[in-house]
Amino acid sequence: MKRRTFLGSSAALLPLAAAAQGADTLSIVVPFPAGGVSDVFARILAPRLGRQLGKTTIVENVTGASGSLAANKVLKRADQGDTLFLASPTELILAPATLAAIKYKPSDFRVVALISRTPLALYVRGDLPARSIDEFVAFAKTRSLTYGSVGIGSIYHLATEGLREAAGLQLTHVPYRGGMPMLQDLQGGLVDLALFPADGNLAKMVAGGRMRAIGVTGAARVPAFPDVPTFAESRSLATFSTVDAWGSVALPAATPDRLVRAVHTAATTVLSDIDVRKQLEAAAGGPLAPLLNLEQLAAFYAAEVAKFTTAVRRAKLDSA
Repeated sequence: MKRRTFLGSSAALLPLAAAAQGADTLSIVVPFPAGGVSDVFARILAPRLGRQLGKTTIVENVTGASGSLAANKVLKRADQGDTLFLASPTELILAPATLAAIKYKPSDFRVVALISRTPLALYVRGDLPARSIDEFVAFAKTRSLTYGSVGIGSIYHLATEGLREAAGLQLTHVPYRGGMPMLQDLQGGLVDLALFPADGNLAKMVAGGRMRAIGVTGAARVPAFPDVPTFAESRSLATFSTVDAWGSVALPAATPDRLVRAVHTAATTVLSDIDVRKQLEAAAGGPLAPLLNLEQLAAFYAAEVAKFTTAVRRAKLDSA
């Protein structure tokens, strides 16, 4: 499924446009439906990146197959440098690691800007009789529960399978095409639980009373849920740890270096703008990731690929 939206154009080509020459249109591919956080990120960034690169900007929502449809669309434009990917670990790392039908590899992409990074929270439907991790584990051991994610091979699928394994639970996976449909069903009681970002947007949903956050991953409590303990504070899952969620701007690894540098420079300029950061933080529901140069981004991505690959093997989700 694909949706295209024109967002703006530049009246005159700026210096970076010479490096990113080619088609006059810059496409930003989002692997989730319109309305989600990634889509909002893209719509905030798109016109500003377009101005930096002297191009008209289009946001394309290309959903399905755990983000691989979007990823393959981006890979086909590697030599043009005119198609950016609003990507997460799900599409870049997990989909090719967990689904045999996907032929691209994490090394086929490079991250050129990091937008957000956040730990996860365990959310349960509002009427589930558990208000802590320990109560949840005790309850879940007595029956089979369902959990939602944004697709097979997604970060949330991986994280919840790790939770299932660590706690010895019977959990049935219900994959969705996007976060909003899944969260709506969680609030409606159609699924029992989900591991999802621990951010301010989800905190607003929790405040509505139809879902609860009962634990957060990471070493410390998070600003969005200051009263929600970490897994480390529980008795039953004190040693449970999982990966973080993050969002990035990515390009195919085969993209010419001059285009990579142009897009990285443009993204860094846009992400350095205070007003832009405020808008992105409002969308993310929390602080953004720090700005990194290309060398730091390469090191970050390599470390994340190793971390996620290990987690996939531990959870026995690898496609081999």
